[in-house]
Amino acid sequence: MPRRLSNNASMTSSRLQRYYDRNTDLFLRIGSGGPALALHRGLWPPGVHSGREAARQIHHRVADAIQRAFPDGPRTVLDLGCGVGGTLFDLAERFPGSRFIGVTLSGRQITIAREQARRRGLAERCSFLQADFETISLGQRADVIIAIESFAHASRPDRFLATCRQHLASRDARVIVVDDFLDASVATAGPAESARIETFRSAWNLPGLGTLEDFLGLATRAGLRHAGTRDLSSWIRTDRLRDRLVSGISPVAARLGLHRFPFWANVIGGNALSAAIRDGQVRYCMITCTRPVGAVGRVAKQP
Repeated sequence: MPRRLSNNASMTSSRLQRYYDRNTDLFLRIGSGGPALALHRGLWPPGVHSGREAARQIHHRVADAIQRAFPDGPRTVLDLGCGVGGTLFDLAERFPGSRFIGVTLSGRQITIAREQARRRGLAERCSFLQADFETISLGQRADVIIAIESFAHASRPDRFLATCRQHLASRDARVIVVDDFLDASVATAGPAESARIETFRSAWNLPGLGTLEDFLGLATRAGLRHAGTRDLSSWIRTDRLRDRLVSGISPVAARLGLHRFPFWANVIGGNALSAAIRDGQVRYCMITCTRPVGAVGRVAKQP
């Protein structure tokens, strides 16, 4: 899976930065996760009935994992690909004695995150830095590193994981990655299914999209131990009215060449993703790794 992408990596980073600089405000306005400052997928386990609460479900599950590892709270949490800070603000409420650092390529996201931190009285504990999370060196270490729907944006996934390993504070420290992973069955997928995956990959700027097995191999080589995986795919809704509308609109938009525009690329890519999740080609997982290299953890599927 590691690839030689020295020139393409910088091009990908620049494109991704422009994408989020231009579209973050739009995503916050039209997405159900906007009120929660969440630019990631909503989860709908039993008992969740609103888009805002669905958007915060990942925050709750990450917080639970952190609590189990650090009952008294972590000293420092580093969020690689922090968006506008929604995850860190929720974690700051859960862990009032902790410090939080967010990293994003987008200057617009940094501006929003810092303003939100001031409004919430969290500016002393939540800081945000505009940088490339594949190459950043902060000169400090964290008890927990999180990456929510940002790992797949990495042009060099091996370098991303090496950065994580570099910034872990101790043997008990955790890397928590929540993202889409290809099912191993894509290796034998037909032309239509393969084209759908490629549409998702290109529309959403996901050069690091790969299988769970790819990820675990890279993590081991980076000096990380797989501590466990939770498959959250069954809690993603793909049959809402808006999903059905997008399913009808996306093929027309693609034929008209609207994928050249970021908003429509997001719609077309999202439709491809929904279909891939329904067919089991893509799995939405939360993976936890620690520092020591050792045995591989088990995958636990949600009911």
